[in-house]
Amino acid sequence: MSNKKIYYVGVDTPGDCLIKEKLDEEYIHSQCPVVHHKNDRTFVVYSPIDFEVKVDRTSEGVNVRCDDQSLLHYEEDYLTASKPVLQLKFPIFLFWTEEDNVWFEFDAHPMTSYSNNFIAVGGWFNLSNWSRESSLAMTIVDETKPVVIKKGDPVCRIRFYPPDLDDGIILKEEKNFKVIEEIKSRYEEKQRMAWNDKNWKGKLFSETTKESKCPVSFLFKKIL
Repeated sequence: MSNKKIYYVGVDTPGDCLIKEKLDEEYIHSQCPVVHHKNDRTFVVYSPIDFEVKVDRTSEGVNVRCDDQSLLHYEEDYLTASKPVLQLKFPIFLFWTEEDNVWFEFDAHPMTSYSNNFIAVGGWFNLSNWSRESSLAMTIVDETKPVVIKKGDPVCRIRFYPPDLDDGIILKEEKNFKVIEEIKSRYEEKQRMAWNDKNWKGKLFSETTKESKCPVSFLFKKIL
């Protein structure tokens, strides 16, 4: 058993918006080793801001109302399903690791359907092969009501799965401003190249090899 390091930076998001999930020892299930094992690899993402959005659908079309449209991303087909889907441009974290075959999972937080009127869209992939920014897409539960998010509200959960599930996970935030700016610049360049040649598709779910592994030493090398 060992600890696997996962590095991250907040992209216009404070680092303290990502916190390891804590069990409330008031509940009997907090004594269960099965619950503890999963919880030790689970982190909660919190909103850094207040935000509200409302989708109005009428016979004349769809209107998406919010205070700041720049914080939203959606296209026409996001709104044609039985429940509308929107993508938020916050909170965002960029993750990477030097370990092989560590999978990243993005999942809904159970409180959001009750408190905020949305459910986060989940997914997972091999982080060792494809370092990328997190993305918060949400399905609106009741479109007759707005989505209301308050600063400090939990919005989703993330988990990391190493090959040996008994291994621990340590999140390490990069705080050096110069390093962060270089990381962002190189990450954006890498993303543009990957989207053009589509080589990322074969890396998402495959086993880590010398050829498939994300070039961490190049992208995230410390600046002296």
